[in-house]
Amino acid sequence: MRHFLFTTLIIIVFSNSAWSQNTKIYIPANQTIELDYPNFDMFTATVINSSFKDIDVAVLSKNNNEQIRGFGLGVKGKADVMVEAENKLVLKNGSNKDISVKLKIKEATRKESFSDDSIISFTLKNTTAKSIPLLIPSVMNPNLSPYSNSGVDLKIGQQIFFKEKGKKYLLLTVDETIAQDSTLDVAKILKERKQELGL
Repeated sequence: MRHFLFTTLIIIVFSNSAWSQNTKIYIPANQTIELDYPNFDMFTATVINSSFKDIDVAVLSKNNNEQIRGFGLGVKGKADVMVEAENKLVLKNGSNKDISVKLKIKEATRKESFSDDSIISFTLKNTTAKSIPLLIPSVMNPNLSPYSNSGVDLKIGQQIFFKEKGKKYLLLTVDETIAQDSTLDVAKILKERKQELGL
């Protein structure tokens, strides 16, 4: 598993189980913010990058700081991230300028989150040394970092796109052929898809 590299760490622990309103958090240049809601069995964080710099979003194990899921969130990007009680949400600003992030936290339970048969939980894996930007409409626009894993929970029928020379192309559509908790080699799928499209 990949380990998340920390610079300066700012830890924010929330205990108010009713807190779910929009909140703006400022992340200083080259610093990392860690957010934890210890009273929640699970929570969903809607992260909106309201700055003009990319940020790294990761869910790490509280036990050993191993990355469970993570991705880069581009300029003005938005993503929903699920964080279990044994894990924590970490936001990293790797730029030389302060940035702001909008957050909305919603309490959830594992039973509620995973009872919908139309949702498939799987991992997008980047096996290359280059970042792979993707577009997942109405969900997030992740930028898969080199040699990284990004866990997603997507509905059957959800489309995932990539861009090539400014144009958007379909990479794949989530369906029943994707097994629960499986891992997809995005670099391999992307290469095959470009060959199919003659790109």
